[in-house]
Amino acid sequence: MSRVPIAPLPDDAVRRPLLTAALRELGVSRREIDGPLWQRLGRGVHAWHGLAPDDPDLRIRTVAATKPSGAVIGGWAALRALGATALDGRSGPGSDRLVPVLVHVGPKGRSRPTPTVHVDRGVLRDEDLLEHDGLLVMRPAAACVSIARRYGVEEGLVAADAAVGAGLTCADELRGYVARRRGTRGIPAARTVADLVDGCAASPPESRLRFVWVVEAGLPRPLVNPSVVAEDGVFVGRPDLLGLDAGLVAEYDGAQHRDLRQHTADNAREEGFERLNLVVVRATALDLWPRRPDLVRRLRWAHRQGTSRDRGRDRWGLRPDR
Repeated sequence: MSRVPIAPLPDDAVRRPLLTAALRELGVSRREIDGPLWQRLGRGVHAWHGLAPDDPDLRIRTVAATKPSGAVIGGWAALRALGATALDGRSGPGSDRLVPVLVHVGPKGRSRPTPTVHVDRGVLRDEDLLEHDGLLVMRPAAACVSIARRYGVEEGLVAADAAVGAGLTCADELRGYVARRRGTRGIPAARTVADLVDGCAASPPESRLRFVWVVEAGLPRPLVNPSVVAEDGVFVGRPDLLGLDAGLVAEYDGAQHRDLRQHTADNAREEGFERLNLVVVRATALDLWPRRPDLVRRLRWAHRQGTSRDRGRDRWGLRPDR
């Protein structure tokens, strides 16, 4: 049975990690710290027992609290701290694997990597840094390019879509940043990301589906979440991806689509697309990982079907709502 701590604490003290010394200054006794009310997250750092250790914001704050002075939070953690909340620090939908927090410590930084923390000893430019809410983080464009260079096009695209969607950066800024880093190791991956980024993507899995569509299946770049209407102007839906030439729709079905009401609505919308002479492909988390080669084949087959369709039967158009 939990008990109320002896010392009254500020509200924010039970929402973030705290060093042992900070807890003692707040009047929390050593006995309380070692008791059931506080959980140990790392050497000398604790958090209130009610906080989930895998919470992305708690993970970011924990790493920031334990790293040396001057260390910079980068990667997905920097973008999330700045407002790209679509990035949750997990490797993908339905996955329990946590993506390590990237920390830049410079050439002389004394910090070792762990399974949950990646350490970068490269030199950062001052213009790439930003202080936000007590954290020293990489600026959005710099963080997106860093992710692409370090982890590849797919992860870079997921991050860049989320950052642009959150209004932290834009495609032009990313392209300009890439152009100024010409010749840097890994910059071709970042250049591809800057060319593909689209802030209309509604979720990281949609970004991954677009990566499969363009990079792995080799299909022409699709529209992202366009408004599709029937020939009489009636709105039908916003498919995740739409290939104009092939009339090909691709939809990602996340966990919420298992709900009976949502599944019923999905079926009706899919039938609506098909009545307009569009070809539909649906994908789940399994398609994005263990079944990805099959997804590539399905997309290519559907694209061939779409390009050979009788276009005289097309009954769809687009509503220019953005």
